[in-house]
Order: sequence, then structure tokens, then C-alpha cells
Amino acid sequence: MTLRFTDGLPVLGYREIDGRALAFAWVWHEPALRLTFADHHPNLIGHVTHLDGLPRLAAAPDNLAWLRQDDPARTRAVLDHAIDLWRTKDRVFRHCEG
Repeated sequence: MTLRFTDGLPVLGYREIDGRALAFAWVWHEPALRLTFADHHPNLIGHVTHLDGLPRLAAAPDNLAWLRQDDPARTRAVLDHAIDLWRTKDRVFRHCEG
């Protein structure tokens, strides 16, 4: 497995949600993931923070309409995937080749 980077941050995983490819990158030394569109600009969706406790999604204003904060299903899908990636990040780094 090869580790990929976006904006200098290691991407822990990708996920398609409602037809859009999303990248989840680890903010070094923080219990947080940076969430971006893999194929759309502006690409920043926001950050999933507090992954060591009660995870929260801090949305970026440019893509707030896509996130549809009033529709909990999309936000829940983003949070669930971020939590799953956070729990398996150690395994990702053990099996990467660079």
C-alpha cells in the first residue's frame, strides 16, 4: 500500500458519499481529519475533530450547501467513515510503503 498526501497531510482513506469522492487526511499529531473533495473545487469540506472523544464536523463555508447540515444522513456518513478511519490508522501506517 502506498500512502498518498494532500496538502502535506497523509490521506487515511477515501469514500464516495452521494456521488462525490471524498478524501480524509490526518492532521498530524491531532485527533482530527481534514475532509476534502477529491474531484471538486473549492475542495475543502471541513474537519472532523475530537476523534479521541466525541467527534464533531466543523464545516467549511464554501461547501456547506453540499454538506446540507440540515440533512443528518450525509453528515452522519462523513462522521462514521472518519471514526472508522481513525480507529484503523495505526494499521494503515504499518502496511504502507511510503
